[in-house]
Amino acid sequence: MQQTNLDLWLRRKFVYITRVYCNTLPERIPLGMVVEEAPEESGGRYLYKLSTRSENLLRELVSSLETANITYTSRVEDRQVWFTKLLTDPHRSFTFRVVWVIIVFCIAMFLLLGGPQKIWAKLTEEEKPKEEKKEVSDEAKVFKKTDAMYEIDRVK
Repeated sequence: MQQTNLDLWLRRKFVYITRVYCNTLPERIPLGMVVEEAPEESGGRYLYKLSTRSENLLRELVSSLETANITYTSRVEDRQVWFTKLLTDPHRSFTFRVVWVIIVFCIAMFLLLGGPQKIWAKLTEEEKPKEEKKEVSDEAKVFKKTDAMYEIDRVK
């Protein structure tokens, strides 16, 4: 299944970690970089491993390495966290899986809360004629005569 832009952003933000290997450290290392000794798995050619998840820190580090003419190599790896497998499956889109779960949940709630029964009851109920009831009050209504009414009384 095709990965959406949201899937790719989630991977970059939460899964990928960039490791930069070099033999000498630059004069200025950005705050937030993790500096370690390079393990033997890196090929044994490099002494230091600098790790970051931030693209801004990576750009800053690379510019300082290039300014100092230091040979380096960078590798992008997946972090070892519990949700990595959910976000990095190449055959399934995480976004579409979440959308389908939400749709199925909404349908299940509609069915469990009696939606079809309420619709059926509404469709099968017969229309009853509504009787109009006039408002009745116990208070006597008092009418005040206007000038025109007094004239009518005089004529009689």
